[in-house]
Amino acid sequence: MALPEVPPAYVPRHTSTLKIPELKKRLGFKTEYLFTYTMQLPEDDPPFIIGNGADGISMIITERGTRVSGPRINGSFIRDGNDYVTLRPDGSSIHEVRCVILTDDGARIKFTYKGKGDFGPTGYQDVLDGKMPEKVKIKCGPHMETAHPAYQWVNGVQCLEVGEVNVVEKYGTFDCYAII
Repeated sequence: MALPEVPPAYVPRHTSTLKIPELKKRLGFKTEYLFTYTMQLPEDDPPFIIGNGADGISMIITERGTRVSGPRINGSFIRDGNDYVTLRPDGSSIHEVRCVILTDDGARIKFTYKGKGDFGPTGYQDVLDGKMPEKVKIKCGPHMETAHPAYQWVNGVQCLEVGEVNVVEKYGTFDCYAII
């Protein structure tokens, strides 16, 4: 299907005269490893398929028994976490997760993220057929909030997270990094 022409009202009519200085180097970044967390996919609570909607298949995946361990934060998720997933026809997925970390020293940290996953090229049809992939790789951008004085530093941090869920073995492992 060919895209329609851009209407004249949307065609840029002006070009900027602003002189942007040439960058001597890229605006790169470094990361600091914060923690790893491992969660279980409970046998008694399989993914809840909401249905096939306009954006793809919507489902909720429960995360249970999550332990957080690392140089900056150690603790566990309070209650179960829920991963709201939209699986798109191309096999890519969108993830939205909200949970609370209870640190070993008693702080409560709200931990939320949105990210992208990969169910594989046949993942969409497989889920429609009642099959889940063996593994799902996930990349996301978590952020945290807390009122606890010992963890105020998390309020200004943007994180990167990479992980993999092993659906067959019923667990997932994720590494979380701060952008510094």
